[in-house]
Amino acid sequence: MKISAVDYIWAVCSVIIMCVSFHYNHVGIGIIVVYVLMSAIFVCHIIGVKKRMDTSIASFATIKGYTQNKTGKFFYPKVRYETETGREINSVYTHADRQKRYEIGDEEMICYFPDDPVSFYFVKRKDELTEDYFRYIIFGGVLCAILFIIFEIILKN
Repeated sequence: MKISAVDYIWAVCSVIIMCVSFHYNHVGIGIIVVYVLMSAIFVCHIIGVKKRMDTSIASFATIKGYTQNKTGKFFYPKVRYETETGREINSVYTHADRQKRYEIGDEEMICYFPDDPVSFYFVKRKDELTEDYFRYIIFGGVLCAILFIIFEIILKN
């Protein structure tokens, strides 16, 4: 995920919201307001990612190998593909996988971004670009509900 100015503004606003809600002894309400704003920002990020995906260009990439993280538990496929302009790109996929999903030498459909041809995603795995945001919205909602119950119901009695 890329951090933008909106994220910094959001962080400052959430601190202010929590301080005000604490001052008025309604921390649970503050938590809900912060969650709603957080969800709205994540939805904006999802829309931005999907708009960027609309500008991507499809190409076939050859799987050249894998890079592992330091623990050796995650794999990142290394690929080679050619852009529309004929430029040959060697790149590594940025999303980790616990398994080697592709055989070396396989041809897979990818989409790269013309403004940054080294960045790409696998067409069959395009949901990976937005799934973290959805996960944060869901887990944030559960955590928000629990904290609301604690602060507004249990601690008020």
